[in-house]
Amino acid sequence: MDSDQLNGDTHYVTAFNGETWNGGFDLPFCRTRFLQHGLRWPFGDIAYADMIQVVDRFNTHDQSDLVGVYDVLVGEETCDPFDDSAEAVDAFQTGDWLPLCKHNLADIQRTRKLAELAGQFVAQSDFKMKNLQPPHR
Repeated sequence: MDSDQLNGDTHYVTAFNGETWNGGFDLPFCRTRFLQHGLRWPFGDIAYADMIQVVDRFNTHDQSDLVGVYDVLVGEETCDPFDDSAEAVDAFQTGDWLPLCKHNLADIQRTRKLAELAGQFVAQSDFKMKNLQPPHR
């Protein structure tokens, strides 16, 4: 994938429960790592949408986690070698990188597919978009 394809395909940053530390992971992890390494926050004027706030517009049979929601709405096989995310934590702690990368890729693919479905079936006004630009930049 070249940068033109990526730029043409990207409209907003998407995560699934990516905003809070205990309940999510993505943005708190990124913020902490950028801070620890003295890097600027790269998501300046980029919109962000969390799919966990959109999937409740579907009947997911009380499933609320990424894998459960994906299985109900999409149901396709993924490249995820793990049955649950606890195994990914174990893989990280033991340095078993290939399965961990496959797990991360599967989560990215699941989130993207859910975002695509939401983009087809959920009202635009239901997307709670926000800008990731910090106020003092």
